[in-house]
Amino acid sequence: MLIIQFLNSCFQLYYLDHIISPDLLEINNIQYIKDKNSKVSKGFLGFFDWLRLTESKIVGIRICYLEDQPYNRLLQRYPYVTPTFNCRCMEILFEGETYDFNLSGDQDFSNNYVYNSESGSYLFTFGLDHLTKEETNSVLQYCETLNK
Repeated sequence: MLIIQFLNSCFQLYYLDHIISPDLLEINNIQYIKDKNSKVSKGFLGFFDWLRLTESKIVGIRICYLEDQPYNRLLQRYPYVTPTFNCRCMEILFEGETYDFNLSGDQDFSNNYVYNSESGSYLFTFGLDHLTKEETNSVLQYCETLNK
């Protein structure tokens, strides 16, 4: 599972091998609790696309939450997130690279949860289970691996 930690001026990517929808995640001694919308939706808050430079090289993610979810508005406040499609989707490039629009329309939606901390930082999770080994490795190069 890919985890994106949203902080005020930067984001951090993490990889967690196994997760079975816990209500609590801890990263760097900060506890994050699964939010109410994530619990109700059981991990289906919208969909996401992997932004690709080539067929097998993923360089970012486009997140498109359902209209009744508050997350697009939340993500717009971060300087490293780019609104697209009339602010219906948010894009994050892992290292400022460009991507090929024609290769970037997966519409995945697995294990998509939102967690928040008492200090107001957020974690967003994304399933990697539909990716090939080569695609997964292209994402993992940007991630810190967490031990469960």
